[in-house]
This record gives sequence, structure tokens and C-alpha cells, in this order.
Amino acid sequence: MHIEAMCRHGHGKRSCCPPGRVRGLAQPWILLALAQGPAHGYELLARLSEHELDPGGLYRALRGMEEEGLIRSVWDTSGSGPARRIYSLTELGWEHLQAWAVHLRRLRDELECFLSTYQALKGGEKDVRA
Repeated sequence: MHIEAMCRHGHGKRSCCPPGRVRGLAQPWILLALAQGPAHGYELLARLSEHELDPGGLYRALRGMEEEGLIRSVWDTSGSGPARRIYSLTELGWEHLQAWAVHLRRLRDELECFLSTYQALKGGEKDVRA
């Protein structure tokens, strides 16, 4: 059986990533972090600490996502320290988060198909290197 036929899993045409200027998986992780509740930049860095986003990259991504209408920010001047931007998801941001979830599920299915096809090719050998 041809690999493409084996990997379709009934999804029809392959979908592309949801639109956005942020490359890789930074955008869905930021959207997911903001879905947990509004946050300022340092809070987001803490929520995303496992994903190795550098502060400059995070703030550039936030600016771009705000320009696209995925998030909004307001200045918080209530604390004793300097004013901070508090970021939150917009309705469009929630829609993009949902689109990312669909896309990532499909990608997971295709990766599982790839690995099982590879394993079958290798005669059942478990030579898949992480």
C-alpha cells in the first residue's frame, strides 16, 4: 500500500497551520497559556518555562499576535511597581486556539502513521530514535 494512502486517516486534504506570523509551536503555546487566564509577560514566561521561549521572542510574538487581533493588552497600573501590560485572548484568539488543537491532533495522527509505517518497514524492529 502507498504511504500517502496509509496515512490519510480519512482527513481528506491535508490542512496547513492556522494563519499567524509566529513560527513553530510558540503561538499555540502562548494562546493556551492565555486561555488559562490573563497574564503579564513574566507570568507568561513562567507558564511557558518548559518551552524555552526567550523573553525577547515572547514579547515579539505577543506584539505580532496583538496586531493580528488574537490577543489584547491593557496597562495595569494598580501595583506599587511599574505599569505592566496584561494580555488576554480575544474571540479570534480562542478560534485560533481551537484551530491549532485540530491541526495538532491531525499532525499527531500523521506522525503516528509515519512511525508505524517506519516500524513495519524495518520488520518490526524498534529502531525509532527519540
